[in-house]
Amino acid sequence: MAAAAKSQDRIPKLTRVQLTPLGRKPHGCPAAVTPSWARLTATHKAITGLFDTLHVLRERSAEEGNPRRLTEDQLDQVRAAIVFTSAGLDACLRRLLRDALPDLIHAGGAADGKFTGYMHEHRLRGELTKATKSAITSADPRARLIDLYVEDLAGSSLQSWQDLQSVRDALGLTARTLVDSNLQNLKPFFAARNEISHELDLVDPSGRGNRGRRHREMTAVGSQCDLVIHVIEDFLVDTSKAIKAIPASTPIT
Repeated sequence: MAAAAKSQDRIPKLTRVQLTPLGRKPHGCPAAVTPSWARLTATHKAITGLFDTLHVLRERSAEEGNPRRLTEDQLDQVRAAIVFTSAGLDACLRRLLRDALPDLIHAGGAADGKFTGYMHEHRLRGELTKATKSAITSADPRARLIDLYVEDLAGSSLQSWQDLQSVRDALGLTARTLVDSNLQNLKPFFAARNEISHELDLVDPSGRGNRGRRHREMTAVGSQCDLVIHVIEDFLVDTSKAIKAIPASTPIT
């Protein structure tokens, strides 16, 4: 028994990455936010499970006397955390745009102003696209133009803090947690996400010189993923407040 205890003492203490718990789902969460909240909780659970699994594997490796430095397979799990978090960001905010934006536009205010400005600048200027012409001549042109606006905003993945800025402004959100300076804190995450997604994390993806893979520091990646998840949470909480603030007399979709 004593020998086993001494053996355990020789195993180096490993750093464990843990995400900050999510807050409670907003009270009276609107139907337009509920599907995105479900995606957020699923993302948080998936990333937590990934880091828990990584910790178990590192403990086993340490017990076998292997060095504490992450193996390439373990680094791939760290990279996977970035990819999974990015997928969760896309799933949550793209669904939020589709579900919540029409109601916020119909309510007027900042979201309606952004919609109108976007239409005049991008959809109703110069030669009209076939989709725009079809929307204008439909039975409900405004509803169809809103659909096109949502498609333009949500059609591609979110790859920069400026993309999040566009989503925030389109929804008319004003939370202090979503100011530009806070969104800019996500730059390292998006840089890593793009390097992994487009370059397979190669140092020199062009094929010249060193083509080794970038090292990812586990705790830094954990902090980046945690930050992104809670930015998503801020989007959902503030959108929930905005929808609940719509006067009951306002017609919504």
